Amino acid sequence: MAVRPEHSPSGLPRSECAIERCRWCAREGSACRFCAGTGTWRAERPVADGGVVEWSSVQEPCRMCAGTGKEHNPPGEPPEAPLRRRGPAGC
Repeated sequence: MAVRPEHSPSGLPRSECAIERCRWCAREGSACRFCAGTGTWRAERPVADGGVVEWSSVQEPCRMCAGTGKEHNPPGEPPEAPLRRRGPAGC
């Protein structure tokens, strides 16, 4: 399996992840359990300001489904085969 170069999505969720012929992107089915199928992850992160820790909201593409909103590697199914990256031999 080869990996396509990263591309900037025109909108969320993405139509597919960066893995060529990804079996999870190709199928219809479960929405990602981490982002509820939106392709966007919302959380809070700590921000230190003069020794005081505050929390700020973060919104970014879901890392678990690569922003596709489709469940990748759902529980109970065998994992994806190891990635094969394009590039010079030995790298």
